[in-house]
Amino acid sequence: MKILGFIGRSDIPQAHDGSASLIIDNNIKFALEQERLTRQRYAEGQGCFDVTKACLDSAGLYLSDIDCIAYGWLENLKSGTQVSDYVVSSNELTPILLPQKLFGYTKPPNIHFVKHHYAHAAGTFFTSGFDSAAVLVMDGQGEGVSVSLFHAKGNTIELIETYPVNTSLGMFYGAAGARAGLGWHSGPGKLMGLAPFGQVRQSIDFHFDPDAGRFTLPTAIQKAIDDSPTPPTAGDIGTFWLQYFEDYYYPYRQTWTSSGWEAVQAYHVAHYADFAASVQHTLETIGHNLVLRLKKLTGEKNLVLSGGCALNCTMNEALSRQKIFDRIYVFPAANDAGCSIGAALAVSHLFNQPTSKLERLPSPAFGTTYTRDAIIAAIKDYGFIPEKLSLEELTERVASDLASDKIVAWFRGQDEFGPRALGRRSFLANPSHRETLGRLNKIKGREMWRPLAPSVLSEKAEIVLEGPLEPGLHRYMLGTATIRPEWRTKIPAVVHVDFTTRSHLVEKDQDGIYWSLIDCFYQKTGIPLVCNTSLNVAGQPLVHKPEEVLDIYSTKDDVQTLVIEDFYLTKPEAIGTEIVDHA
Repeated sequence: MKILGFIGRSDIPQAHDGSASLIIDNNIKFALEQERLTRQRYAEGQGCFDVTKACLDSAGLYLSDIDCIAYGWLENLKSGTQVSDYVVSSNELTPILLPQKLFGYTKPPNIHFVKHHYAHAAGTFFTSGFDSAAVLVMDGQGEGVSVSLFHAKGNTIELIETYPVNTSLGMFYGAAGARAGLGWHSGPGKLMGLAPFGQVRQSIDFHFDPDAGRFTLPTAIQKAIDDSPTPPTAGDIGTFWLQYFEDYYYPYRQTWTSSGWEAVQAYHVAHYADFAASVQHTLETIGHNLVLRLKKLTGEKNLVLSGGCALNCTMNEALSRQKIFDRIYVFPAANDAGCSIGAALAVSHLFNQPTSKLERLPSPAFGTTYTRDAIIAAIKDYGFIPEKLSLEELTERVASDLASDKIVAWFRGQDEFGPRALGRRSFLANPSHRETLGRLNKIKGREMWRPLAPSVLSEKAEIVLEGPLEPGLHRYMLGTATIRPEWRTKIPAVVHVDFTTRSHLVEKDQDGIYWSLIDCFYQKTGIPLVCNTSLNVAGQPLVHKPEEVLDIYSTKDDVQTLVIEDFYLTKPEAIGTEIVDHA
């Protein structure tokens, strides 16, 4: 059974993180985010036309070849057929979401609209490898709710409780990122990195009672909600929090403007370190109490999470170490983009239930690969000699470059789905010098205080990192680990201010040449890890095409080595057109 999943609307300017996926017989065959194709971060208001066509093209299919179409949001429909408690089928919005002129149908096909949080839940549970689990979804909003608790068993996911958008943890944390001048979309990830620099000097009166199942908001927030002439939207809740933070938290309100946080720029980000610590502590405490409630209601041993808040590595690690549940897993694309996969898997399990248990997702590499001819043509267009190496020689060359402190742009295999670069679209570097952090942040145009992550050989991780390391988090760079004291001076580039790092476990049988590269570096240096950060520069999503990484390589002097599949370049490089093939 062939199922097309997608999310994103071009007629709603605020809609973001559009994506599409192709599921065939319960297996994810292709998935990609709209931003990778249009090169606009978060693809706000762009819909998902381009990436939906890319999904079909990847398998040589037309829309008419698809058995079911799934969308990761239950829109406000005038008509439709109720398929299940979470799914409604309708062709009412097909001309808007899948325009006829682009997708060539005569009669608009039905789309199965899946409740947003159910799509989140399906994406994380059906890729977890667990037979059953408690499911926690936390994000900005989904059809008027912001937190959902589910119980998943086999092919079914049952809703237990929901909490309204008034108590949105996503809007709470997003507003805090905006307050610190870090942005609404990009702010949460940055705020998480800023929090360890500060202390919790001022608590935030935002709580969840796990016994009563009840949120308590600060008095000022509750009053703003009560005084609102209409039920507040998620955007309204974000604005209430932003105003609250300005009124009650250092460095306090400047001149309020309707567009947001211009006045924040008068302050260095260091002014917000304690604020960030307080916000992070509040998120972790509420997350802990929500998990306690889930344990009480389900009695499960396993926990899976999704929604944008589940990308908070520090919270995830705290939940793992508290051992309320035995095992934890987070879907690598826990943000809204992941709902294209989640919606497709939800519909797939509705109509084509698998006869055997689905295995744990080995990697979120579902995107595009490029042919030898396309790579050679791109390299030539930039005036370089395309030198093809055997895998053994490529590993040896790049490991030597890393040991010599060269920064490497590494582009191999399919695009990874989600916000984490896990060894397919990465900048790589030697972690043994603190200067490496500044060099990479300068290349990427990032704030200099932001930390780097390591890709570490799984079998060597515990000699460097204090365990235990939950694979359901650390396999996907979705947890944090404390670096052992004896290693902190050996790998200072990946040591954050609190001695933690956002580790990525690399497996020999799943990561192939990437594992071999790190192992070769280990043999040369005695260090079983490399710096790994996403292959992009400020304001841009992860690279998608060879031309995009070649542009970075040719314009950033400190990017000294480039690998595109089996082709190797290093500076200085003579200009020419001859192909050198050592394979």
